[in-house]
Amino acid sequence: MKISIYFDWMNSLLNQWSFWHLLGGVFLTKVFMWFGFENSQVVTTVFLLSILWECLEYAIENWRPYGTVKKYMTDTAMDVFLSTMVSIWIVL
Repeated sequence: MKISIYFDWMNSLLNQWSFWHLLGGVFLTKVFMWFGFENSQVVTTVFLLSILWECLEYAIENWRPYGTVKKYMTDTAMDVFLSTMVSIWIVL
């Protein structure tokens, strides 16, 4: 199920996995803040972990489930963007 069916202004860049990346960003941000990381360290660590996760995802799935490399790259960029932006939003 795509989240974007509820919003006319969005295209299909948001899907069920985008939601999990958003939640992962929230969870990791709160955990790193609890451990006492500085705000910039929290955002950087969440960003790097989301990049690492996408690399792992690529190693396991490759781009084929997305249909084209362009769709894969767009989805990857959206997932990294969501997890990083929610991290920035929380630390502000």
